[in-house]
Amino acid sequence: MPSLSLSSSYLIPAILLNPAFILHLINTFVSHMVPPAHIISNSPHPVFEKLGPLPGSKPYLDMHADDQLCWGYTAVMVFVQVLAFGRVQDNRVRRKSAKAAKIEREKVRKEKLQVLERERKMLEKTTNGNGHDCNACMDGVWELLEEDQAQAVKLNGGKQPARGNKVPSIPETESDTSLTETSEEDLH
Repeated sequence: MPSLSLSSSYLIPAILLNPAFILHLINTFVSHMVPPAHIISNSPHPVFEKLGPLPGSKPYLDMHADDQLCWGYTAVMVFVQVLAFGRVQDNRVRRKSAKAAKIEREKVRKEKLQVLERERKMLEKTTNGNGHDCNACMDGVWELLEEDQAQAVKLNGGKQPARGNKVPSIPETESDTSLTETSEEDLH
């Protein structure tokens, strides 16, 4: 059974806004605030008399004695109940829309996870058998080529080297002495 929320249940307003219950509370309160002149209790359980109007007191609001009072009280109680039940209905609608939005967000999240999983599997297919990613190697090569080009521009005084011209070389270090540089012109 789902949890019963006070803000989205009709049970609490139905009990607390019961016209007979409200009338009993009003008559009890007034009888305790303005007690009758003589209190005679014949009850075997006088403790329970504190829960209701004092013995010997007349009802403050006697709906059976005044027809106009009865109709006015009924109209007020109907108005208050409509407001309370409208608020409960609004809370229920908000809760349902929040639940639907949560389900939609969860659905979108699951779809994104499935897409990412498919992309991961596709990426695994592009790697060779030893787990080495060839695409990552090419990305690294292109980055190295771009760095070499930037270094050449820097050494050339900020000018792009012309196509076919030899890129100025970087001074060799001891570890680079075994490597030889050749240009396209030297190969022809």
